[in-house]
Amino acid sequence: MSDLKIARVELYAVADRLAAPIPWADNQEPLLYTNNIVRLICNDGTEGAGATISYTENDFDRCIIESQRTIVPGLLGKNPLATQELYDWLMARCTWGGLPAKSPIDIAAWDIKGKKAGMPLYMLLGGARSKMLSYASTPMFDTVEEYFPYIDDCIEHGFTAIKLHCYCVYDKDVALVDAVQARYGKTGIRFMLDTATFYTPEQAMKMAKRLESYDWEWLEAPVSDYDYNTYKRLTAKTDLEISSHGNCLLTLQEVTYALSQGMWSDVRQDATVCGGITPLNKCFHIAEGFSKNLEIQAMGYTLTQAANLHVALAHNNCKYFEQFYPYEDFELGAINTIRTDKEGFVHAPTGNGLGIEMDWDKVKEMSVASYVFE
Repeated sequence: MSDLKIARVELYAVADRLAAPIPWADNQEPLLYTNNIVRLICNDGTEGAGATISYTENDFDRCIIESQRTIVPGLLGKNPLATQELYDWLMARCTWGGLPAKSPIDIAAWDIKGKKAGMPLYMLLGGARSKMLSYASTPMFDTVEEYFPYIDDCIEHGFTAIKLHCYCVYDKDVALVDAVQARYGKTGIRFMLDTATFYTPEQAMKMAKRLESYDWEWLEAPVSDYDYNTYKRLTAKTDLEISSHGNCLLTLQEVTYALSQGMWSDVRQDATVCGGITPLNKCFHIAEGFSKNLEIQAMGYTLTQAANLHVALAHNNCKYFEQFYPYEDFELGAINTIRTDKEGFVHAPTGNGLGIEMDWDKVKEMSVASYVFE
């Protein structure tokens, strides 16, 4: 396999113009989502794909694909099976797109590696299990009452855990949390709250105490990831699991430092943001070394879901997998999809590598920008 070479690289910024924009906080415009896909084709015809999601206000994002097109000409002729060597090369490339622009390339290489090995990727990486619990990741609704039919539908579908994307306005969030607790607190459904870093330190502590008293699963992104002291106080003064935003402190060195300083109760990480499968797999081991879970961040399209799911299934120290529900708007271009079953579990895709088959004609049709290099 030493003669395997990347012969063609295709880049796509894919957008569903008919999908409804989704806000994540009261002070944001509704966000538009772009699925940034990298397709690597080798000299023997083997293909690999990877992707990362980007979300922007007012128009679909093109910065990821524009950053990628300055990198990928250098991929031609490289062996995608040498994933560590390829990752080291990627990390040395200059681009303002940062780690998210590089992540899909690493993921696509691992997809090829799994296919050439004749194994699903989670088995190649360790194979701890073939299914895991998942949670529904909600949109933000205009009123508290609109959350109830959504939650009821999630429960009917099979979800046993639900993460609320809230208003990120403390008083409004208290009303939401209290209403959800009053209605579902004795049902056995587990709840999490994501406040997208918009709280003050005082609000973060009060909400953490509230969720602790309700026995919720975790509080995510209460303040900026860079507010080290507030995170340290939250983890020290509550028994609630405190999770970071997962989009800022991404390198292995940053994660190691944060855990060594007692900043987080777990690690929040995403293959499509942190640089790919290569660093995420290592990050799981770092978390395990600190006796911590790595709670995967996986809200996104099918290819991004698959990358994170495979790495999570390779390890035991991840309790939940994140799924945006309803699914359809995030399945664009995917022939086979990833969905939670009636018992609340999500299963590894069948097939080797990522196990995801794409409708490339649909991908091309829905792209707002694309490039080919060969």
